[in-house]
Amino acid sequence: MGTSQFDQLTGDFLRAVRAAGGGLTAVCGACVRVLPVRRAAIVLHEIDAGMQPWCASDDFADLVEKAQATAGEGPAVAALAQGIPVVVTDFGSECERWPGFAEALAGKPISGSMFAVPLRLGPIPLGAVDMYRDTVGRPSPRLLSAALHIADLVTASLVLASGEAAQQWAQPLSSQWIHQAATMTSTQLGVDIADAYARLRAYAFINGLSLAEVSRRVVARNLRIESV
Repeated sequence: MGTSQFDQLTGDFLRAVRAAGGGLTAVCGACVRVLPVRRAAIVLHEIDAGMQPWCASDDFADLVEKAQATAGEGPAVAALAQGIPVVVTDFGSECERWPGFAEALAGKPISGSMFAVPLRLGPIPLGAVDMYRDTVGRPSPRLLSAALHIADLVTASLVLASGEAAQQWAQPLSSQWIHQAATMTSTQLGVDIADAYARLRAYAFINGLSLAEVSRRVVARNLRIESV
């Protein structure tokens, strides 16, 4: 893509975000508006908790992102670790690279393809933008180039958010549950916080639940993670 095309993409993206009122939901929607993708999600790296979904444009993307968060592995995790986009050309055959992720998606009505683009501020890992297509196969070099530019715009939005804008990027309730549940489990079992997150994730994985759902039950005191 040439400079003029990047400028056009930037303008289209910013206008789409403003038209939707700003904030995470608007950013996810803008990705879908300006790129030939069906859906999008933003996941952010949280200390100890790992990659957590902060926004998904629809239930399909939300399902996949919760599977990544529960398994602690997947394309977004790999993209952030490697610093390059990671592509899943076919949900039906390529998720086996991450056994836990594949297991968390087993039996779910998932099809098509996706690619994860890392969000980094210099050497600082922030998260990833995950983009989904209904068709299988690799995205074209042109689409990947455009997606990398959009990821830069998302990163800039994260860094520059302040005041009212910062409230629109506030930590989602599911993420708040996870951190609160980890703190409760750490206190109850006398383990460090990293171990508490691991136990929550293990319970979720073994019982076929999302990490967010397990954490919600712990916070509501409907579930207690037992020492093993």
